[in-house]
Amino acid sequence: MGWFSSLKDKLNSVIVGTAAGEWAVTAMAVMVFADGEVEAAEIEKAKVIALTNPVVKNSIGSARGEQLFKDAVETIKMEPGSMIQTYLAKLDALARKIGSQEDKNFALAGVIAVASADGEVERPEYDLLVRFKAILGATLDLPAAK
Repeated sequence: MGWFSSLKDKLNSVIVGTAAGEWAVTAMAVMVFADGEVEAAEIEKAKVIALTNPVVKNSIGSARGEQLFKDAVETIKMEPGSMIQTYLAKLDALARKIGSQEDKNFALAGVIAVASADGEVERPEYDLLVRFKAILGATLDLPAAK
């Protein structure tokens, strides 16, 4: 078994709490709106990451993850300015329900994947990652901003 296969098997066996899965998929949806320019391709890429992420699959399941992601995106699209703030408050409260450090780090890792999906992390995305890291109390290093 190669290194990549071993890593993939380990990630696929990760089990985290429900709060971490819900936080991760909701934060991924919010991240799509971070730079103020939302494209269908960007939403689709984030959705794929959310639904294939082991944290989501092994905590709340892909179907629940898909529904949370879709609901958040559709709600934020209606009124991005106020709805992003509403979801940030929701994420703050949900973050307090995530117990273990490992769960916090796995949740943030999924959002980092969305932020860097296009190959670079733009300043608004980075700023949101900083906020997410702080509210979670995560210990992961963040990618550099463009």
